[in-house]
Amino acid sequence: MLLSRNRIIEGIIFPLFFFGACTQPEKPDSYVARVNNSYLTETEFNELVDSQTASEKTKTLVIKNWVKQEILLQEAIKKGITESKEFKRTVENSRRQLASSLVLQDFATSSQPVVTNEELLNYYNENKSSFRIPFSAFYLNRINFSDREAAVMFRTELMINGWKGALNKFSNDLSLVNSESSVLISEQNIYPIRLLRILEGLYPLEISIVIPDERGYYTVVQLLEKYSAQSIPPFEAVKVEVERRYKAALTELALENYINDLYSLSEIEINK
Repeated sequence: MLLSRNRIIEGIIFPLFFFGACTQPEKPDSYVARVNNSYLTETEFNELVDSQTASEKTKTLVIKNWVKQEILLQEAIKKGITESKEFKRTVENSRRQLASSLVLQDFATSSQPVVTNEELLNYYNENKSSFRIPFSAFYLNRINFSDREAAVMFRTELMINGWKGALNKFSNDLSLVNSESSVLISEQNIYPIRLLRILEGLYPLEISIVIPDERGYYTVVQLLEKYSAQSIPPFEAVKVEVERRYKAALTELALENYINDLYSLSEIEINK
């Protein structure tokens, strides 16, 4: 439900942004694109795409889309479409949908449930069959370094003091890229392929060699357990997913109650 609500918001905001874009009265000092007297400024462009992380292809696509939308908008204005009853009715309906979606999203964001481990365990036991995994998966600890020597030293520390001890000792190492503790990963999401082959040959609690990849990273993994396709992993292996689903269910229930409360506070009359 929250996902569909986000899509509704995106679908409404994006076109409405363009409806307002051509109304800028003055030429800005700098801009990304222009269609006649309408400008796409740097600020507006950054609202459409993250210019820091987006690829050049994505940026180009966003600009082309803006230009196309602006051309069509200006043509619609020339034809008087934006002054038609149908257009104004559509804008009003979009406004209603957007307002409804935002108030629900605001409520969901401000009322995130706090759950206990016991609640999660009960939810898991009551819905255990729904956590059956479609593919083989590996329950593991994984860490990536940008420096091979650091990865080798971490592996040695891991063998001596265990995962938590090694992770604590290397937490401030400048070559540490990222780490994951006690994660369940499907075989098709294991990268690189060499890592998958190594995991297939490991026994529980065994530690891999240092594995380089094409990104220039050096990986060390500790296999905790393997699970075959169609099996149901134990609670601890899927705890993150259990929490995600349980919180989503609680949020949906809270939203239903919120809407019912609003009904009770409103005078509603339906004649048909």
